[in-house]
Amino acid sequence: MRLRLPQPPVRWWPGYRPFLLGLVLLIGVAVAVWGPWDAEDVAAWGEQLVERPWLLLVVVALQALLFTLALPGSLFLWAVAPFYPPWMSTLTLVAGSTLGALGAYAVAWRLGRDAVPADSRWIRILRGNSDFLSQCAIRALPGFPHPPLNYGAGWLGLPLKTFIAATVVGLGIKWGVFSLAIYSAVEAAARGGEIDTRAVLVLVGVAGLFVGGAFLRRRLNRGRARAGDRASEKATPPGRDTTQNPRD
Repeated sequence: MRLRLPQPPVRWWPGYRPFLLGLVLLIGVAVAVWGPWDAEDVAAWGEQLVERPWLLLVVVALQALLFTLALPGSLFLWAVAPFYPPWMSTLTLVAGSTLGALGAYAVAWRLGRDAVPADSRWIRILRGNSDFLSQCAIRALPGFPHPPLNYGAGWLGLPLKTFIAATVVGLGIKWGVFSLAIYSAVEAAARGGEIDTRAVLVLVGVAGLFVGGAFLRRRLNRGRARAGDRASEKATPPGRDTTQNPRD
């Protein structure tokens, strides 16, 4: 059974959705400009989390808010991964980013129907790659920004059950590998720079994610180009040769 959000009620102000969506994004940009988003500051704040583990709930809430507003919530990786075991960092980051993905989905579903072009790049990509495995791959592989996927899924009204499952699995893979890589690097530095086999394997895994991300991007770009060629062929009247010049 497909789980979907209920349909929005009758709008009380014609054209209010684009205005509210623009207002939300404007607030997000203002927070990004005036907020302390330096990775070093985030890491320094993360040192304080070690003494107060309950602050991880604050990390989850802040990351969810940033992802909802299409802001770089991934910065919180540096607040938890160097100081906590990989499993704890992964659970924290998956919880925050999944809640943020749902928030962005809801914002786009409620406000973005009239504001997002139906032929935009990510809308076309999601239309042809909305199954569970495709969404997992896009989530897990680097090089794919989260906001277009979250907002695009809400705009299209993709099934929530598949969207949530793919978000948890895909981000669980990515955050797990990155958290393990950072934690292993910190441990190696604490041992005087000695790198063990596990750290090498983790770095190989990170490199594999980046290679896979580049491959998937090329594959999606080729698919989009083929779709454009087919659309051009359909637009050309049958029996008409467009390569010849008209007669004088």
